[in-house]
Amino acid sequence: MPSSKLSVSSVNGNICAPENLQDVSQIAYAYNWLHDAPYLDLKTSLLPLAGYERLQQCRTPSTDGGDEPTDVNGFDIFPVRAGLPWPTGFPKARQSRHWEAGLRISSELLELFSTDSSMFTAVKLNGRSLAKIASHELLLPEEDRFTKFATYLFPEADKERTRLLAATIVFIVIFDDSWEMHSEDKLGVVRDDFLRRLESNGEKEKSKSELQSLIGYVVDGLKSHDKIAGNGGQEVIDRLADFCRHVPPQSNFASLADYLSYRNIDAGVPYILACVKFSLESDVVIEDPKMARILRLVSDHVSLVNDLASFDKELKALEDGKVCYMINAVDVVRRLLGLASYSAAKAVTYSVQLEVEAQMEEELERLAKGRILSPKEEQFVSAALTMTAGNLFYSVVTSRYGGEAAKIDV
Repeated sequence: MPSSKLSVSSVNGNICAPENLQDVSQIAYAYNWLHDAPYLDLKTSLLPLAGYERLQQCRTPSTDGGDEPTDVNGFDIFPVRAGLPWPTGFPKARQSRHWEAGLRISSELLELFSTDSSMFTAVKLNGRSLAKIASHELLLPEEDRFTKFATYLFPEADKERTRLLAATIVFIVIFDDSWEMHSEDKLGVVRDDFLRRLESNGEKEKSKSELQSLIGYVVDGLKSHDKIAGNGGQEVIDRLADFCRHVPPQSNFASLADYLSYRNIDAGVPYILACVKFSLESDVVIEDPKMARILRLVSDHVSLVNDLASFDKELKALEDGKVCYMINAVDVVRRLLGLASYSAAKAVTYSVQLEVEAQMEEELERLAKGRILSPKEEQFVSAALTMTAGNLFYSVVTSRYGGEAAKIDV
């Protein structure tokens, strides 16, 4: 529940430096998913991530080896200063200046998904068609849709790259749980047509509809930007295709580590990291062993935060009979430890998140002391950590998890 002292004007007036206020995407919600674990002392339990601050103070490497200003495309936002719930040691997040351009193309895509005739016959196991999924997203105010994710995850992207990344998030929303789709049914046919367009390898697929044409535009845009700078566009395409093909979820996990390994794929973390790389116009090798540990910790953090933020909503859906099962770290922790309540499991899961942050700090210090990373790799790691903070920030300020109960008073 948001603090009664919060107001929309105070939050939005204090979220960033005065010179950036004109570019702020308005905040209307403040969700505290630890509201039922009041014994957690957030003010004294958080370890500041000094290693992240150090990376943020570095200038952005330019293509000619010099330095470039870091706030051209995005700027710092300060949740604590604005009075928002902020259950993390990250001192800040960042917001894109190009969020409106991202929302425009995502809204256009959602409109096309909601009206394309083939999307009405593509029905998931829960009885919802892909058209209905898109229509449901369109019912929300534009600044409160899941497609706003890119605003906080990829703040260093220029305007066109922001548009392309925001478009791919629509694909994630629509084709989530693609493992349900079988090639012989109408849902599978739609999914397979989408994958063919992703993986066309330069061969133009025939576009029979406005939706197919816009999908082609996004795919071509990702590829053409690789000819300008970096090589992340193709990786975004490849990881997006992988996400659409990922295997059905398990129902039981032997350990939390096993679960988090699965969630790395289920939460689309490889796709998200490819998007981070694309946003930077980078050519770093994401799989380089030097970055393996810090990126695994990034993945764990994203998964834990997503599960903590969505848990109450998922539990209610299960209790109301709207879903048949729940796959969430809080439930995994409760079962593995034999805890009596979900609130206790939520508190333990949050403590695991804080342990991940402590390990992040240790790893950043090790990388810095050994001068292990190149400037471009440091830039990528910094952006990956910014994405991690942005993931948490979005979860706080969206109605997706806290609902109208988390709405801030006007």
